Amino acid sequence: MGSDAPLRLAYADPPYPGLSRRYYGNHPDFAGEVDHRRLIEQLDTYDGWALSTSARALQEVLALCPPGSRVAVWDRGERPTRSAGPLNAWEPVIYRGGRLDASRFTMAGERICRDRLENASRRPGGRVAEDLDDASLVAADDASRGSSRRIDVLRYRPGSRTTDPGRVIGAKPAAFCRWMFDLLGAEPQDEFTDLFAGSGGVMRAWHAFAGIDERSRV
Repeated sequence: MGSDAPLRLAYADPPYPGLSRRYYGNHPDFAGEVDHRRLIEQLDTYDGWALSTSARALQEVLALCPPGSRVAVWDRGERPTRSAGPLNAWEPVIYRGGRLDASRFTMAGERICRDRLENASRRPGGRVAEDLDDASLVAADDASRGSSRRIDVLRYRPGSRTTDPGRVIGAKPAAFCRWMFDLLGAEPQDEFTDLFAGSGGVMRAWHAFAGIDERSRV
């Protein structure tokens, strides 16, 4: 499939196995433990998908996934809690399919554009509009040579998210969402579905990435 052809992509961030009642028993959408076998079958109807789970459940969940599934790591730092053993400081993300070729829409490609624009704005008489087009071309060329690489590890420690509207425990930050889009090789023309909407933060991140005006959807 060509890189410009739209893909159907999906993400699932369900209650992690064995923790559903503990963390979500009082949530209005609580429906008991998630059937991960059925969930993965549903995910595999998409062109590409990603699934968050816990380090403890990784072996169990990965065994249900089809061949070709890969594991990425979110290094989020340890939580301030007591633990009888080593504190868990990472979460796995299982992913499969998506777009294989690199893209100027990756976070790495966008950083190139942003850096070029910042440099242009500092130059005397810099013409930012022309430099924007130039920076975009440089980012696209750089991506075509593989230096705007997507990587399967995110090192990001989120802050408190208590002010998010409709916040639920485990809601993923925007930086995570954008990294997950990169894992799937997502581009703005793709169709994206969040199977566990929660606070809606993942779809807000997608709309920002795809350039969709939230107000036009009301």
